[in-house]
Amino acid sequence: MTQRAVSSRYAEGLLRAAEPAEVEALRRELDELADLVESVPDLRALLERPDLEADQKMAALEAALGGQVRRPILGLLNALVRHHRGSHLAAVAEAFDELADEAAGVARATVRTAAPLTEEQTARLRAALSRLAGREVVLEVEISPEVLAGVSVQIGDRLIDGTAAGRLAELRQTLMRTEGRVR
Repeated sequence: MTQRAVSSRYAEGLLRAAEPAEVEALRRELDELADLVESVPDLRALLERPDLEADQKMAALEAALGGQVRRPILGLLNALVRHHRGSHLAAVAEAFDELADEAAGVARATVRTAAPLTEEQTARLRAALSRLAGREVVLEVEISPEVLAGVSVQIGDRLIDGTAAGRLAELRQTLMRTEGRVR
């Protein structure tokens, strides 16, 4: 089974165990914990150490986290550690984010532009994408000078490229195909 499939199963278990009112808090906490583990090499190494028993790892993790983690997250950590899947924490957090969005009827879109969007442009884009997706869309806007002009939107596995850079790349491909036929 792939890491993504395994991580999705753990994320599904956490979502089922969560009270609906606490899903957003669990999401934030799990994302913060995954970021913490990625940024502190000793924590990451602890999760991945094969020579320590699960109880030793959990005791060390609980001491390091200082009681700042909700019970469902501790339960998830315990399951990951006991099944030698500690290295999957970031992937589980990502899968949980996706499942929580799906359960809430939300889609996330990454928008790349060369310049910041105005509030009006952002609202119009959000409304148009919500109609397209058939659900509420949350935008994550990235300013990216290589876009040149226009906007690129990634929503799920769909890419909508309305950038000048994208159009230039298409033109280049067309010219290359045409040039190959002309010779």
